[in-house]
Amino acid sequence: MSKETISLAVLYKNLIGRLKELIIRPQKEWRVIFSEPKSINEVLAQFSLPLIGFYTSAVFVGYLISHQQLDFESALKEAVFTFSSSFFALYVCYYVLGKVLQLFKHDFEKSQLFQLLAYSSSVLYLTGSFIALIPEAIIIGSVVNLYLIYLVWVAVSTLKKVSKEIHIWYTALFGLAILFTPSLIHRLFVFISNLSV
Repeated sequence: MSKETISLAVLYKNLIGRLKELIIRPQKEWRVIFSEPKSINEVLAQFSLPLIGFYTSAVFVGYLISHQQLDFESALKEAVFTFSSSFFALYVCYYVLGKVLQLFKHDFEKSQLFQLLAYSSSVLYLTGSFIALIPEAIIIGSVVNLYLIYLVWVAVSTLKKVSKEIHIWYTALFGLAILFTPSLIHRLFVFISNLSV
């Protein structure tokens, strides 16, 4: 089966449409998402990477704007850390959560687990972009990030019919992993970078 090529305009139109639906009608949109036979690479190419790219660009521009002198090297370094931590966080969460779920004999289809992580992470990319451009909005952005927990809650209820306790456990595990893994990886990159100076 051949994969059809998607133009850049269609890609961003679909991406914006999906983001809008996840914000306005998450229950309906999660049903649509989980019914789509998309591979991990398709989710990355059509959703996560364009958003991470936008986030990275916002960090680069925001860094240049917020510093007195135009320090392109530092801005580029911060942008690279942002891209790398966001990208690797998806895979770290996917791998670690997959192993944890296997360990406790919880059955999740791999592609659906990745979809849950990737689409829920969009909240971080959007708020991160906003905060990068308007640093004063950090408190608002941090509060908006909590919407991610609700998205995960709805995704889990769409995927699985489980007891309330298990539902809370899944939501806490996935939500906390998505929220904190990019930040931890970013700090690790900064620490390693400072060692090599």
